[in-house]
Amino acid sequence: MKMKKMIALLGAAAMVISLAACGGKDSAGGNVSKGDTAQESGSQEGGTAGSGEAEEVALHLPTVYDLPDADMVEAEINKIAEEKYGLHFNINFISTGNWQQQSNLLFTGDEADVIAVFGTPLTTFVKNGQLTDLTDYYANASEEFKAVWSAEEMKGTTIDGKIYAVPNLRNFGNYFGLNIDAEVAAELGIEDGQKLSMQEVSDFLYAAHEKYPERYALVPQGGTTLIGQWSWDGLGDERWVGVLEDCGQDTTVKNVLDTDDFTEFCTWAETWYNNGLIMPDILSNTTPWQTMILNKQAISVFDNYGVNAAAGCIRTVVVDKWAQSNSYQALCYGINQNSSRKDTAWKAMEVLYTDKEICTLLADGIEGTHYVVNDDGTISFPEGKTAADCGYGMAEGYWIVPYSGNTYPLDINGPAFFEDLIAFNKETLKTKAFGFAFDTTPVTDQYAACLSVMDKYYQPLMSGAVEVESTIAQAKSELEAAGINEIIAEKQKQLDEFLSAQ
Repeated sequence: MKMKKMIALLGAAAMVISLAACGGKDSAGGNVSKGDTAQESGSQEGGTAGSGEAEEVALHLPTVYDLPDADMVEAEINKIAEEKYGLHFNINFISTGNWQQQSNLLFTGDEADVIAVFGTPLTTFVKNGQLTDLTDYYANASEEFKAVWSAEEMKGTTIDGKIYAVPNLRNFGNYFGLNIDAEVAAELGIEDGQKLSMQEVSDFLYAAHEKYPERYALVPQGGTTLIGQWSWDGLGDERWVGVLEDCGQDTTVKNVLDTDDFTEFCTWAETWYNNGLIMPDILSNTTPWQTMILNKQAISVFDNYGVNAAAGCIRTVVVDKWAQSNSYQALCYGINQNSSRKDTAWKAMEVLYTDKEICTLLADGIEGTHYVVNDDGTISFPEGKTAADCGYGMAEGYWIVPYSGNTYPLDINGPAFFEDLIAFNKETLKTKAFGFAFDTTPVTDQYAACLSVMDKYYQPLMSGAVEVESTIAQAKSELEAAGINEIIAEKQKQLDEFLSAQ
C-alpha cells in the first residue's frame, strides 16, 4: 500500500493541473495490467480466478492513523483475491488531513480505479464528469451485493436518476448531544443515553465548572467550533448556504442565520464562553477533544454520533437521531471516470462489500498481529497496543472502509455493534430532502462569494467567541450583498422539482 506515492503525486501537481486543463491525463498514469483497456459499462473484463493472470485494481481510501503494516495486510488480501477472483489489489491509504487535496488530484489522472468520495461533495465530482455511472453495474450486480445495499438505499448516492457511488457502512444519521467524562457524569448524576434539554446541558456545565474549575467544562468538537452542525440540513452543502430547519422536516429553504435553532445554539455558546466554561483560545485550538478529555484537561464536548462508544465518556442526547440529505454521500466509494479498467473496478467493488475474509483484513488487519478475538466475538488490540501504534489501526476506522458489517466489532462497541448500527440506520429520521443534492452551477459566482462570508462568521458564531446579535446582523448583510437570496431561490426551485418527482 503506497502512501509514499502520494508525495510524488503532489510533486507533480502543477504539471497534472496543466495537463488536465488541456484534456490530458496524469503522466504518472496507473499500473495498468496487460490487456486492460477502457470498456463500456456492463461488459465483462478481468482475469480468471486461479489462472495466474490476476488483474490489478487500485483502491484509494483515507486513514486516520499511520499504517506501517499496510503492505503486510495488502499481501494477505491478495492471496485471497488472486485465487478467488483473479484480482490484485493495489491499496493506497492517504491521511484524512491530506485526503481532499490528494484525492482531487487523483481524479485528474487514471492511477485510481476505486476511490473514496470524501471531503469533496459527490455532486462536485459528478458535475465535473469524474465519476463513472454505476447504474447498469448495480442492476446487474450479484444478489449478495444487493442484499448489502437495496435499490432504495442506493437512492442516497443517486444524482439525476443515476447511481454514481456505493455507500459504505457507518451511521447515516446522528444523535446530537454531549459526550461527558464518565467519572464526572457519574458524580453529577448524568447517565449514558440520557436526554437533555439545552437548559439541562447548561446546568450541567456550570456544575462541572464549579466542581472542577481547573478543567475546561466544554471543548470544541472539530478544532475551533463547538460542533459543525446541529438540526439544519444543508441540502448537500455542508457550508450551510441555504438550509432546511427542524431536521429537514420543513421544506422551506432559509438562511441558516435566520433559523431559531442556530440563533439559540450560538446564544448559549456565547453565554458559556463569557462565563469561562469554554476554553478561551477556542478559535486557535488544535488539540483533539478526545485527548483533552482522556488527559483530564476537559470534561465534555458536543458531538454527533451513532451507536458507537467514546472512550472514557458517556453520551447524552439533545437532538434525536436524524439524517440529512447527503448523509449517504458524505463517504462512499465510486469508480474514477478516467480508470481504464472500469469493469475490473466494479468486480473489485463487489468483492469489497461481500467477501468476509477480505473485508475483515481491510477493516481489522491480521489476527494475532493487529487484533485478538475475544470470547464474545469482539476484537481488541494486542495487549499494550492501541489503534495508533499497533501497526494497522483500521479497526477503529470501521466507518472508513467500504463494508465492515461482516467483520468483528471492537470491544468498546460491544458484540452486537454492527447489527445495532444497521438497525439504527433503518430507524433514523430522514430529512424530507433525502437524496437531494444542490447543483451550484446556476449561481456559481454567488455561491463562491457566500462561502467566503460563511468561512468568516460560521465557526466563530458556533464557538461562542463572538457577540451573537451584532455578528449575525453583519454576516447577514454581507451574505445578502454576496447573493444569498439568489442561492436560496435556486435551492428552493431545485428542491421543489426534486420533491415533485418523488
